[in-house]
Amino acid sequence: MTLHWNQEEISNMSDSYDIIVASDCTFFKESHKGLAQTLKFLLKNGSSEAIFLSPRRGDSLDKFLGIIEQSSLHFSVSENYDTEVWKRHQELMNGDDSWPNYEVDHCYPLLPIQYSEK
Repeated sequence: MTLHWNQEEISNMSDSYDIIVASDCTFFKESHKGLAQTLKFLLKNGSSEAIFLSPRRGDSLDKFLGIIEQSSLHFSVSENYDTEVWKRHQELMNGDDSWPNYEVDHCYPLLPIQYSEK
C-alpha cells in the first residue's frame, strides 16, 4: 500500500494501527503538518505509537516534533536505543575515518516515538 499524506481515501483506515514504523520522513518541512495529521488519523485510540528513525537535519526534526505536540500527540526521543548502533556512532565520533563525511546532525538517526492517548 502506498500512503500519500493528506489524501482523503484513507478515511476507511481511521484508528486502525497499533504501530506505525517510518524512516526518513521528517526532512521536508512542508510535509510535517500532513504527516502529523496522517499519524493522528491512523493511530488507534488508546495505546498506539509511531516509531521513526530520523537524524536531526538542522531544525527539521525539532520542527516536526513541535507539530506533533500541536496535534495533541505525545513523543519521546531516544539517542541511545541500540547498543551496536550507539557503539558505531561513538567510534565514528571518536576518529574512526571509515565514514569520512560522518556528521551527527545529518547521519545519526535518533529514535523519536510518537504516541496517542486519545
